[in-house]
Amino acid sequence: THIWSTAVAANGTIYLGTGHDGKVFAVTPAGVGSVLFDAAELDVTALAVDPATGTVYAATSPDGKIYKIDGAGKSTVFFDPDDKYIWSLAVDAKGTVFAGTGDKGVVYRINPDGRGEKFFETKAMHGVALAFDPAGRLLVATGSPGRVFRVEAAGKGFLLLDTAYQEVHAL
Repeated sequence: THIWSTAVAANGTIYLGTGHDGKVFAVTPAGVGSVLFDAAELDVTALAVDPATGTVYAATSPDGKIYKIDGAGKSTVFFDPDDKYIWSLAVDAKGTVFAGTGDKGVVYRINPDGRGEKFFETKAMHGVALAFDPAGRLLVATGSPGRVFRVEAAGKGFLLLDTAYQEVHAL
Protein backbone atom coordinates (compact mmCIF):
# COMPACT_ATOMS: atom_id res chain seq x y z
CA THR A 1 0.00 0.00 0.00
CA HIS A 2 2.86 2.39 0.80
CA ILE A 3 6.41 2.99 -0.37
CA TRP A 4 8.24 4.09 2.78
CA SER A 5 11.81 4.09 1.53
CA THR A 6 14.02 3.97 -1.54
CA ALA A 7 17.67 3.40 -2.34
CA VAL A 8 19.63 3.24 -5.58
CA ALA A 9 22.57 0.90 -6.19
CA ALA A 10 25.63 1.82 -8.24
CA ASN A 11 24.36 -0.39 -11.10
CA GLY A 12 21.13 1.66 -11.29
CA THR A 13 18.85 -0.83 -9.57
CA ILE A 14 16.21 0.95 -7.49
CA TYR A 15 15.06 -0.65 -4.24
CA LEU A 16 11.65 0.14 -2.77
CA GLY A 17 10.77 -0.58 0.87
CA THR A 18 7.04 -1.03 1.34
CA GLY A 19 4.35 -1.36 3.96
CA HIS A 20 2.07 -2.70 5.27
CA ASP A 21 3.29 -5.84 3.59
CA GLY A 22 6.97 -5.44 4.56
CA LYS A 23 8.55 -6.16 1.19
CA VAL A 24 11.59 -4.86 -0.66
CA PHE A 25 11.19 -4.66 -4.42
CA ALA A 26 14.13 -4.41 -6.83
CA VAL A 27 13.58 -2.57 -10.10
CA THR A 28 16.34 -2.97 -12.70
CA PRO A 29 17.40 -0.13 -15.01
CA ALA A 30 15.38 -1.92 -17.72
CA GLY A 31 12.26 -1.50 -15.58
CA VAL A 32 11.89 -5.13 -14.53
CA GLY A 33 10.64 -5.44 -10.95
CA SER A 34 10.71 -8.32 -8.51
CA VAL A 35 10.39 -8.99 -4.78
CA LEU A 36 13.88 -9.14 -3.28
CA PHE A 37 12.88 -9.60 0.37
CA ASP A 38 9.73 -10.25 2.40
CA ALA A 39 10.06 -9.25 6.07
CA ALA A 40 8.10 -10.62 8.98
CA GLU A 41 7.48 -7.03 10.13
CA LEU A 42 4.84 -4.76 8.61
CA ASP A 43 6.94 -1.96 7.17
CA VAL A 44 10.34 -1.46 5.56
CA THR A 45 11.02 2.05 6.82
CA ALA A 46 14.58 2.58 5.57
CA LEU A 47 16.94 1.19 2.96
CA ALA A 48 20.63 1.66 2.21
CA VAL A 49 23.03 0.07 -0.24
CA ASP A 50 26.70 -0.51 0.56
CA PRO A 51 28.45 1.29 -2.31
CA ALA A 52 31.39 -1.13 -2.30
CA THR A 53 29.58 -4.48 -2.14
CA GLY A 54 26.03 -3.76 -3.33
CA THR A 55 24.64 -5.32 -0.14
CA VAL A 56 21.18 -3.99 0.68
CA TYR A 57 20.25 -3.12 4.26
CA ALA A 58 16.56 -2.94 5.14
CA ALA A 59 15.18 -1.53 8.40
CA THR A 60 11.77 -2.68 9.58
CA SER A 61 9.04 -1.61 11.94
CA PRO A 62 7.48 -2.16 14.39
CA ASP A 63 10.04 -3.69 16.73
CA GLY A 64 12.82 -2.47 14.46
CA LYS A 65 15.40 -4.77 12.98
CA ILE A 66 17.95 -4.31 10.24
CA TYR A 67 18.31 -7.08 7.68
CA LYS A 68 21.32 -7.66 5.45
CA ILE A 69 20.26 -8.83 1.98
CA ASP A 70 22.58 -10.14 -0.72
CA GLY A 71 21.98 -9.84 -4.46
CA ALA A 72 20.14 -13.18 -4.57
CA GLY A 73 17.67 -12.06 -1.88
CA LYS A 74 19.18 -14.16 0.93
CA SER A 75 18.68 -12.27 4.19
CA THR A 76 19.92 -12.40 7.75
CA VAL A 77 19.14 -10.24 10.76
CA PHE A 78 22.08 -7.85 10.84
CA PHE A 79 21.21 -5.71 13.88
CA ASP A 80 18.35 -5.90 16.39
CA PRO A 81 18.31 -2.98 18.85
CA ASP A 82 15.75 -2.42 21.60
CA ASP A 83 14.34 0.58 19.70
CA LYS A 84 10.84 0.24 18.26
CA TYR A 85 11.47 2.19 15.05
CA ILE A 86 14.38 2.51 12.67
CA TRP A 87 13.70 5.49 10.44
CA SER A 88 16.94 5.96 8.53
CA LEU A 89 20.03 4.12 7.31
CA ALA A 90 23.32 5.17 5.73
CA VAL A 91 26.45 3.21 4.82
CA ASP A 92 29.86 4.89 4.76
CA ALA A 93 32.81 4.10 2.48
CA LYS A 94 34.19 1.58 5.03
CA GLY A 95 30.94 -0.43 5.12
CA THR A 96 29.87 0.89 8.51
CA VAL A 97 26.08 1.17 8.78
CA PHE A 98 24.44 4.03 10.68
CA ALA A 99 20.84 3.74 11.86
CA GLY A 100 18.59 6.58 13.07
CA THR A 101 15.89 5.40 15.47
CA GLY A 102 12.82 6.49 17.39
CA ASP A 103 11.29 6.97 20.04
CA LYS A 104 14.56 7.95 21.71
CA GLY A 105 16.37 9.54 18.75
CA VAL A 106 19.48 7.40 19.05
CA VAL A 107 21.85 6.90 16.12
CA TYR A 108 23.72 3.59 16.12
CA ARG A 109 27.05 2.82 14.44
CA ILE A 110 27.14 -0.81 13.28
CA ASN A 111 30.34 -2.51 12.17
CA PRO A 112 30.26 -4.68 9.03
CA ASP A 113 30.07 -7.76 11.30
CA GLY A 114 26.76 -6.54 12.80
CA ARG A 115 28.05 -5.35 16.19
CA GLY A 116 26.47 -2.00 16.97
CA GLU A 117 26.80 0.70 19.57
CA LYS A 118 25.13 3.99 20.39
CA PHE A 119 26.96 6.61 18.38
CA PHE A 120 24.96 9.80 18.90
CA GLU A 121 21.95 10.78 21.02
CA THR A 122 19.95 13.50 19.28
CA LYS A 123 17.85 14.47 22.32
CA ALA A 124 14.94 14.49 19.85
CA MET A 125 12.27 11.85 19.50
CA HIS A 126 13.34 10.48 16.09
CA GLY A 127 16.46 10.23 13.91
CA VAL A 128 14.55 10.69 10.67
CA ALA A 129 17.20 11.06 7.94
CA LEU A 130 20.93 10.37 7.56
CA ALA A 131 23.47 11.47 4.96
CA PHE A 132 27.18 12.24 4.68
CA ASP A 133 28.69 15.64 3.98
CA PRO A 134 31.58 16.02 1.48
CA ALA A 135 34.10 15.43 4.30
CA GLY A 136 32.42 12.11 5.20
CA ARG A 137 30.85 13.36 8.44
CA LEU A 138 27.41 12.04 9.32
CA LEU A 139 24.47 14.43 9.06
CA VAL A 140 21.41 13.61 11.17
CA ALA A 141 17.96 15.13 10.68
CA THR A 142 15.47 14.77 13.51
CA GLY A 143 11.79 14.88 14.27
CA SER A 144 10.19 16.33 17.39
CA PRO A 145 11.87 18.82 17.09
CA GLY A 146 13.14 19.38 13.54
CA ARG A 147 16.90 19.81 13.70
CA VAL A 148 20.00 18.93 11.68
CA PHE A 149 23.26 17.86 13.33
CA ARG A 150 26.74 17.23 11.95
CA VAL A 151 28.38 14.39 13.88
CA GLU A 152 32.17 13.99 14.01
CA ALA A 153 33.84 10.55 13.87
CA ALA A 154 34.08 10.45 17.68
CA GLY A 155 30.29 10.86 17.99
CA LYS A 156 30.27 14.53 19.02
CA GLY A 157 27.41 16.46 17.43
CA PHE A 158 27.18 20.06 16.29
CA LEU A 159 23.78 21.67 15.71
CA LEU A 160 23.65 23.02 12.16
CA LEU A 161 19.95 23.90 11.93
CA ASP A 162 17.18 24.35 14.49
CA THR A 163 13.89 24.82 12.65
CA ALA A 164 10.45 25.83 13.80
CA TYR A 165 9.14 22.68 12.11
CA GLN A 166 8.40 19.37 13.81
CA GLU A 167 10.51 17.33 11.41
CA VAL A 168 13.33 17.56 8.88
CA HIS A 169 12.47 14.60 6.69
CA ALA A 170 15.27 14.51 4.10
CA LEU A 171 18.86 15.63 3.63
